[in-house]
Amino acid sequence: MSIILPALAVLAGLGLLMWSADKLVFNASQIATKSGISPFIIGVIIIGFGTSAPEMFVSAMAALEGKGNLAVGNAIGSNITNIALVVGVSALLMPLVVKSEVLKHSLPRMLIITGLAWLLASDGWLTFLDGVILIICLAGYLMLVSRFHNPDMESEIPALDESHSILIEFLWCALAIVLLIGSSRLLVWGAVEIAHFLGVSDLIIGLTVIALGTSLPELAACLAGVRSNSPDLVLGNIVGSNAFNALAVLGIAALVSRTEVNSEALSRDFPVVFILSILLIIFAYTGRRICRTEGGILLIIYISYMAYLVRLAVVQ
Repeated sequence: MSIILPALAVLAGLGLLMWSADKLVFNASQIATKSGISPFIIGVIIIGFGTSAPEMFVSAMAALEGKGNLAVGNAIGSNITNIALVVGVSALLMPLVVKSEVLKHSLPRMLIITGLAWLLASDGWLTFLDGVILIICLAGYLMLVSRFHNPDMESEIPALDESHSILIEFLWCALAIVLLIGSSRLLVWGAVEIAHFLGVSDLIIGLTVIALGTSLPELAACLAGVRSNSPDLVLGNIVGSNAFNALAVLGIAALVSRTEVNSEALSRDFPVVFILSILLIIFAYTGRRICRTEGGILLIIYISYMAYLVRLAVVQ
C-alpha cells in the first residue's frame, strides 16, 4: 500500500479534529453558563466522555480481534499523553489555576482509579470480572461527579450566546462528538498504516501512535479551553478522560474478551502513568496552579518517554 493515502488521512483527520473540538468546548461552555452547572462538571462528563470515545472504540475493536496489547497500550498510553503532553502544552500556553475541589477530590480520585486499574492488571490478565469491577467503579465515579456542584467554583468562560437554546447547544455538542470520533478514527487509521509500514509491534503502536491519535481530541479540546480562557475545562477534561480510559476503556476491553497484559506494560508503562499522576498532584498543590515551568517538565518527560519507545521499536 502507498503511504500517500494514510498521510492524507492523518492531515484531514487532524484538521477536522481541531474544528470539532472548538465546537465542543464552546457549546459545552454555553450549556454550563445557561444551566448554572459548573464548567468543571461539564468538562468531566461531556468533554471527558466525548473525547474518550475514540479510545473506547479502538480498544473494543482491538479486544475483539485478539489484540489485547493494543487495547491496553491505547488506554495507558492515552493517560500518559493526557498528563505529560496535553497538560504540559496547555500549561506552557497558559498557567493552569487549580481550584480547591480539584485538589481535594478530583485529582486524588484519578490517582486511586489509576492504582485500581494497575492492581487488577497485575496478574497479567484483565478478565470479565475485572471488567465488571471497572465498569461498576465508573458508575460510582460518575455519581460522585454529578452530585458535586460548588457555586464558588467559577470559571472564565466565553460570553453567553443568547441566539441558541440549550437544546441547540446540546445538538452541537453531539455533532461535535460524532465528528471527533470520526476524525480520530481517520487519523488513527492513517497513523497505524504508516506504523505497520515501518514494522512496529502492537504494544508500541498502542502506546505511541494510537495513544497520541486518540488523545488528540483531548489536546484539541484543551487548546480550545486555553484559547477561551477556561482552565476548569482543561483540567476537567484531563481528569475525566483519564478516569474514562482507566475504567471504561480497559473495562470494555475486558468485558469483550479476556485480555492479556504484557509484562512490559506492568513493569514500565503502568508505573509511568502512576508516577505522572502523583507528579501532577504535587504540581497542583504547590502554588495552587500548574505553571509554565511545570508544564515544560511534563512535556520533556513525554518527549523522553516517546523517544525511549521509538528506540525500543527500532531495536525490535
